[in-house]
Amino acid sequence: MSIPGNAKTVSRQEPRRLRTRAALLSAGLKLLADRPVDGISVDDIVRQAGVAKGSFFNHFADKDEFAVAIAADIRSRVEARVDEVNGGVTDPALRLVRGICCFVRFALAERPAAKIFSRVHTPAIGSDHPLNAGLRADFAWGLADKRFSAVSVDAGLVYVIGIAHGLLAAVIARKLDAARARVLSADVLSLLLTGLAVDPLEAQALAASAAASVIAGPASGR
Repeated sequence: MSIPGNAKTVSRQEPRRLRTRAALLSAGLKLLADRPVDGISVDDIVRQAGVAKGSFFNHFADKDEFAVAIAADIRSRVEARVDEVNGGVTDPALRLVRGICCFVRFALAERPAAKIFSRVHTPAIGSDHPLNAGLRADFAWGLADKRFSAVSVDAGLVYVIGIAHGLLAAVIARKLDAARARVLSADVLSLLLTGLAVDPLEAQALAASAAASVIAGPASGR
């Protein structure tokens, strides 16, 4: 079966479109690591990316949408790691704290990207965003199994995301090394689980286990 002419054109253009988008996002990672989105211009972005100015608006309506796309791209990368470390883990409480520890580990290994993520992610990527589908499912699981106690899934997600975001910001702002980040994470995540009605001693053990196993190895310090 022959491919219509327009379809052939779109097919040929797609790799170039994806390369342009990737170049813009890469430029954003470099620029936003040092400045907030209001501190850079579209001209700065396209100059760094090496593309025409019109290309920016073919992909993004404005700089805010651009920044959110970068944060979402970062989040997607970390979520892949969360899926990996939680493979085979059947306790929603342990899944919750291991997932948050992945973000701490990310902050240690990729500090510039983590700074961008911390600045842009909330509230642009709120609790109802598709990127939170996994977290939402785990939390709903915990409620159904009476592992957690919360008014609702939405309220629980606001609670969890707020604490996770605060922990990530503290690790970045204090420039913690892996050892100190593990200690802080274990303490904060123990409090998080206790707040969800997990037994305090079990909460402490789960948080310490997650921090020790996930936030491990030397950080790059970048």
